[in-house]
Amino acid sequence: MSSAANGAYHRYVNAADPAADAVAAAFAALPAGRGRQMLEVALAQGIAAVPEAPPALVDFFAQLDAVPVWVDWKLVDRGGLLFLRSGVVGIAALNLACLPMMYRSPSGNKPLVITGQLLRRAPRRLAETARFMLETSRPGGLHRDAEGFRMTVRVRLMHAQVRRLLRPSGRWNPAWGEPVNQLYMAATGITLSVVFLRSLRRLGVLVGHDDAQALLALWRYSSHLMGVMPELQCSTEAEGLRVIEFMDQFEGAPDDDSRALMNAVITARYLPELDRYAWRVPVAYDLSRELVGEALADALGYPPRQGWGWLRWVAWPLLAGAELLQRASPGLRAHAARRGTVRAETIIAQVLAGSRPDAAATPPPAHARVEGARP
Repeated sequence: MSSAANGAYHRYVNAADPAADAVAAAFAALPAGRGRQMLEVALAQGIAAVPEAPPALVDFFAQLDAVPVWVDWKLVDRGGLLFLRSGVVGIAALNLACLPMMYRSPSGNKPLVITGQLLRRAPRRLAETARFMLETSRPGGLHRDAEGFRMTVRVRLMHAQVRRLLRPSGRWNPAWGEPVNQLYMAATGITLSVVFLRSLRRLGVLVGHDDAQALLALWRYSSHLMGVMPELQCSTEAEGLRVIEFMDQFEGAPDDDSRALMNAVITARYLPELDRYAWRVPVAYDLSRELVGEALADALGYPPRQGWGWLRWVAWPLLAGAELLQRASPGLRAHAARRGTVRAETIIAQVLAGSRPDAAATPPPAHARVEGARP
């Protein structure tokens, strides 16, 4: 590896999000809860409705309200439609392929491990992630007045709050770079686009070039709103794969924390109707192996194959056939999106037991303890 590449890696992992970090610092100087109130008013009515807003919040919303000229709303909506019509298959790809790619990084997984939220509450945390994807993917979901936009902003400020709490906590090793750093944030958007596309295709959803480009457009804009540096916002699958390969040059192999996180993801009890089936965990491990490959599965501590890999090959022709029919009929595509949305909403509601998701709802209070933060 070249010294230039090594320098770029360290530059990105040691870079945070100055605009969001300034807001977190400004909120910390206010009475408890006041910053959150300002944020919610600004999200609902615009920053002009908060005349007492600190300069950092004014600058933050000036950045958020400036839509880049490259944003094509029709393309963004088409990308969201792909996730919506993927339904249960999309949620399976998220849990069994995207999350292993996110958690494999020894330094990237440390905010989750230190705060302990995933290990203790895996079903809820993953339902919140699915809801974030769902709201982002709805038609107009990233428009200024949409819930997907609001959730993205809240998550961005939550990341800033996690950084503010972890840096002085004594539990953060500076050798890991910044908590929730630029490379980690970029990898999240790439995982939810490039890795998600690859996983759908392996399951049989024959995603065409136009739909793939649309999904990338959606998550490129989401990454922009999340504060990712422009040079790490990917507009093609090839660009996303290069970033993944770049990270793989420098990131170590999955560690014990990576393995503990994935064990929590796969063995957690999500839906009561599935809990009585002893085979649900072996099926999840084997399907995840099919999606992430043998090398990563072994590194993440998966058990040996238990004979359920054939399910992927049974599903493949069914999903491929359904995708071809949807391509030929706009009406079928719209119906599949409605059906997938309803099914995803049902699953998320069941897991959350009707309560408000807390990871994507609001950032933790400015004076919260580290253990109370949720990256």
